[in-house]
Amino acid sequence: MAHNKNGDAPLPIDMAAIRRTVEVMRAERAATFEADDSGWLAGLVEWDLDSYQEFVAQLRVTLNPELLGYVPEMCAKTLGDTGTTRTLTGDQQVDTPFFHHGDLVVKGDLGVGAPFVVTGSVTAEGVVADCAPYSVVAIGGAVKARGVLTSGEMLVMGDIEADVVHGDYNDSTLHAGTIRARLVIEDDHQTIATVEADLYFDLDDYQQGYGDGVQEQLRAFLVDEVFAADEDEDEEMFDASLLFARLREGLPVFRADAAPEGR
Repeated sequence: MAHNKNGDAPLPIDMAAIRRTVEVMRAERAATFEADDSGWLAGLVEWDLDSYQEFVAQLRVTLNPELLGYVPEMCAKTLGDTGTTRTLTGDQQVDTPFFHHGDLVVKGDLGVGAPFVVTGSVTAEGVVADCAPYSVVAIGGAVKARGVLTSGEMLVMGDIEADVVHGDYNDSTLHAGTIRARLVIEDDHQTIATVEADLYFDLDDYQQGYGDGVQEQLRAFLVDEVFAADEDEDEEMFDASLLFARLREGLPVFRADAAPEGR
């Protein structure tokens, strides 16, 4: 996987303009009785920064998940109608703060290991995966990919469409409008979204894979190759790493005789 160092000159930021945007947004929140009492939005624009990449980098050290969705919105409002569609060819691993105004298309897999903000939508031919605690993902539009794997804080203002959506790790959340997928798993990772899926395990159902009937349902739904020996069990257990490896390779993960898509 190619490591994406962004490759572009940093996008200059007009701090006076983005501060004006923040004040308008805070006033709008206050008018709806949702005042930003934490001052987090104002704190984000307190310092004089040189680029949107520097602005995004702050999300690694200061984060309010309830207000994260305002970040791509404030950037989009400040930059105005200047967004573009950017296409990245090949698998991408983002390890430095990333910002793009507009839509992002990835002709491969997208790995995110840094603060990541896109004001538009993200479309990937393969898997979109983040990595806590290094990543914070805020997307102003929708996400479309073969699979979504998240262990960090991921907020998608639009919908997510994928074959598989898997949340792992209990310190962060996945926020989205509607998730449409064949399989959705909350593996000790809260999902805040409307879920439309053929098979959906929430926190209470999944119980880290040991919930009542979980393995049996997965066995009937997924190919044998995504199950492996478990040192604590006498039988093979579902292994999400094997499933996502197959998704990245473009191999089938659902049984041919699995229930047809009903979402």
